[in-house]
Amino acid sequence: PQVFPTLVGDMDSAGSLNAQALHLLGERLRAKAVFQTQQAKFVTWQFDGEYRGDDCTATLTLGNPDVLGGSVIVVAHFLQSVTARLVLGGELVYHRRPGEEGAILTLAGKYTGRDILGALWGRLRDVTAVPPRRWFSVAAPNWVTTLNVGYGGAHASYYHRANEQVGVPWVSSRCPQGVSGVPKPPRD
Repeated sequence: PQVFPTLVGDMDSAGSLNAQALHLLGERLRAKAVFQTQQAKFVTWQFDGEYRGDDCTATLTLGNPDVLGGSVIVVAHFLQSVTARLVLGGELVYHRRPGEEGAILTLAGKYTGRDILGALWGRLRDVTAVPPRRWFSVAAPNWVTTLNVGYGGAHASYYHRANEQVGVPWVSSRCPQGVSGVPKPPRD
């Protein structure tokens, strides 16, 4: 079991500090603060709040809040279990600094499945071991697929676990040409 509050940090020989403070505010509510300095100057400070329900998770993050300078980054996540295998949710990122403001919404989904055919094939050697009514419940979850769709494009992934030590991942991303930071092919 984790003990709260928890303070973790390290400082290098130049005096730069990386530190985290974690605290459990309630049975389902946790807070975290992250600080990073470079010598005597603050580089990053971030505050997180996380709620874990029976079938949902919500987090709110404030990054580098500067009340006097008028800048902040706010990130909100929400994930909801729709069924035992399907999770849906989203992320909202809002940033503000003098002369600039914007928000990006991303929707996400995750489905966890099981290899029913592989489980049945493994049971065919001893048909009497598992009664027919339980054939579809013998397979443990062994694959996960995810999809994230937002302004920056779409990102899909698939992971298939063969056994406890071997798994195969697949990842694909598709970005629109108008998104900055994505190289465009040269035109002839």
